[in-house]
Amino acid sequence: MKHMQLKRYTDFSLRVLIYLGIHPDEVISINEIARAYDISRNHLLKVVIGLQEQQLIETHRGKHGGMQLAKSPDDINVGEVVKYMEGSSPIVNCREPFCPILPACNLNAVLREAQQSFIHTLQTYTLADLLDGKEEQLVELLRA
Repeated sequence: MKHMQLKRYTDFSLRVLIYLGIHPDEVISINEIARAYDISRNHLLKVVIGLQEQQLIETHRGKHGGMQLAKSPDDINVGEVVKYMEGSSPIVNCREPFCPILPACNLNAVLREAQQSFIHTLQTYTLADLLDGKEEQLVELLRA
């Protein structure tokens, strides 16, 4: 059974935020995060741009450059991050290819409601909730 799945871009965005959240006083390089999660540096570059656009991270150039959270983990809403990264695409596209039952079908409305419920649930959590007392364990697990 296929299940609802986040884009890899969204998944990596949340992983970057978690990594930065468990290293609150450090400037972290993309290479360090790429090594910790075994993710392509190129994938992470795109993620960093998205996180900057949301003003969730600050980046620093230069020899000791990198990134860090621009906000407290309590102020980073998981649902808002997912909503931004996922965009507004519907779960199904009834127009491509065009579905002949579209004028009488309720499936699209039901799926839109389910998608909104999914985001609503995620909006009840912050980055701090994802870290909640697990910082030391997460640091240990991500040690390269």
